[in-house]
Amino acid sequence: MKIEIKKTTNFHCEYAITRDNQPAELITLEAKTYLVHDICHYVVEKNLAYTNGLWGMLSQGHTFKDLLGKNNPQTTELRLIEQIVGPVQSVFLKNIPKEDFEIYTKHIGLQITENQLNTCLAEIESIFKSWEQLAVGQRIMLDWNL
Repeated sequence: MKIEIKKTTNFHCEYAITRDNQPAELITLEAKTYLVHDICHYVVEKNLAYTNGLWGMLSQGHTFKDLLGKNNPQTTELRLIEQIVGPVQSVFLKNIPKEDFEIYTKHIGLQITENQLNTCLAEIESIFKSWEQLAVGQRIMLDWNL
């Protein structure tokens, strides 16, 4: 699946996902809130090889409409991923110190190594450096291949 995220204004972005043999799906979102969270999802799911998270479910044919809001068919795996993405996002945004990451994730019974966390944080940082350099109308491209 190909993911294009276009900077439509300094405050909004448009996601376009293209799956094999299907038309592109578009959604416009407020960038400050959704972009950070969704990029954290992308990086965590990719690096920890979760195939039933947000991006994995989109690649399987679920639509953004399916996955947003109260009618979201959250899988057990997606609920678990949310409990990882939140703390990763908080560390990235410097709302919690990296040293405290385990405090916020130990209840889920999953060991995320320091190397895995560092890899995720470095990739999120790289994507956001690219995003910040974009002019309105330009886009970043991501691939989902799990």
